[in-house]
Formats: sequence, C-alpha cells, structure tokens
Amino acid sequence: MKRYLKIFFKISITLFLITCLCIQITSSRSHADAGYHSSYSGGSSSSSSSSHSSSSSSSSGSSGSSGGIHSIGSDLMSVFIWIVLCIIISCIANKAKSSSRSTKLITKLQSNNLVINKIKEILPDFDENKFLQDGYKIFLDVENAWMNFELEKVRNSITDEMFNMYESQLSSMEIKGEQNIMSDFIMRDCAIDSYNKQNDNIEITAKYIIEFYDYIIEKSTGKVLRGDKYRKLRMYYDFTFIMSDKKENIDKCPNCGAPLKINSAGVCEYCGSKVVGDSTNWVMSKKVCTRQENL
Repeated sequence: MKRYLKIFFKISITLFLITCLCIQITSSRSHADAGYHSSYSGGSSSSSSSSHSSSSSSSSGSSGSSGGIHSIGSDLMSVFIWIVLCIIISCIANKAKSSSRSTKLITKLQSNNLVINKIKEILPDFDENKFLQDGYKIFLDVENAWMNFELEKVRNSITDEMFNMYESQLSSMEIKGEQNIMSDFIMRDCAIDSYNKQNDNIEITAKYIIEFYDYIIEKSTGKVLRGDKYRKLRMYYDFTFIMSDKKENIDKCPNCGAPLKINSAGVCEYCGSKVVGDSTNWVMSKKVCTRQENL
C-alpha cells in the first residue's frame, strides 16, 4: 500500500508539472501567435490605413487584454487547484507513511510452555532466560567475529558446518576488499519456539527480534557499497542451538572427590567447582532470517 501511494504521489507531481508547463506553453503560444499575427497584418498594410489599423489594434488590444486577464485567471485557478490537490495527496501519503511505521510495532514473542516443559524433563535445571541470553551472546560474538574476519574466535560457538560456510563467504568478501559493518545491536524480544531430541543431541529453536545497522563497505576507502549506514534494520531470526545429551557417568567430583549427582547445572555442592558445562555448551547450528524491516 505504501509503495502504491508513493507511485501515485510521484505521478501526481509529474502531472502537475506537465500541466503547468502546458499551461505556460499554451498561454504563451496563444498570446504570441495572436500578437505576431496582428503585427504582421498591420505591417503588410499601407501607411494610409495606419489610422484604421491603429484603431483596430486598439480595439482588438482591449479585447485581447480582457481575454488575457480571464485566461490568466483561469490558469492561476488551475494551478491553485493542482497545488491544493498535491498538498492533499502529500498529506495522505505522509499519513500512510506514519501509519505504516506504526504498523511496524514489534510483535510480542511468547515462549512455548509445552516445549519448555519437555526440555525440563531432560534438563531439570534448564533456565529459559539464561538460555535466551546466552543464545543472544553467541549471536553477537559470531557477528563481531564475522565483521572483523576473526572466525577462529567463535569456532567453539557454532557447528563445523556453519564455520565452514562462513569461512568460505568471508574469504570471498576479503578477496573483493569488502567488509560487513554492523553496529548498535538491540534485542527487542526473544522466545523459545521448538525442541527436538535426536539420538544424543538436543536441539532448541528460539525466535529473536534484533535491530542493528548493517551495510557493506569497501575496506580501502570506507565507501558504502551496499546497504544504508543511516538506516537500521529490524531482523526476525530463528536460531537453532544444539547440545549433546551424552554425559560421562561421573559419580564423584573430580576436584574434591565428594559424591556427585549430575545435573544440567554441573556444579559440585561441596566445593562449588564446575563439573559439567552449563548452557555455554550450546552451540549455534542454524541461523535463519524469517523477516526484515527497514526502520
């Protein structure tokens, strides 16, 4: 709808300008043609008819003056109407624009409680908020590593498949002398969406709404090649994280030797040492953009 209003507005402005131009040309031509024709007629007559010609000129000049005033008035009225119409169209377009911006309100995400309950059957100490925050941190680490050509820093935060794919893409970008710049990340909302257990792996997919600036520059000059450095994007993502459910059969704390009950927290109740990694064991296996908005 917004796109059609913009097109309609542009067409209206174009028509307005064309109409004004036509009015001016038509107006000039009719006045100029009449004037030159009258002048040419007077020039071809003999001097003896100068008195009559003068009188006729006066008469036709008076009539022409009256017609000219009327014509000018009509032209001005037409221009005025077009201006009013353009103002109205502009107001409608601006209203539609502001309305479309208001429709860009962030949809509230809500975690699937059934999914969370199923996760807790396997991971009793599963913390939804911590999982989502850790997932967002993995995302930020990956984006920063991508931006600075330092993928090795996040090798343990993503699967080998993702690492190899990103490494190939970055190599291509580096050869071209390009760099992806991203900044001002804001996570607007997040929620757990689905869960899957396959063999010894647990997979959780979470939805994220994240806003940030994102554009490509030429590394040597800083010139923006793609994207807009002054316009933020709102990205809707589905992140999938995976963790192995296979744990060693440990019944004693390796640090103090006390009896140990293994759970997802993985912390010895006696000495406080970490035996099994917490949610940092989760690695990102997939990142899918489901929607994008320009802000």
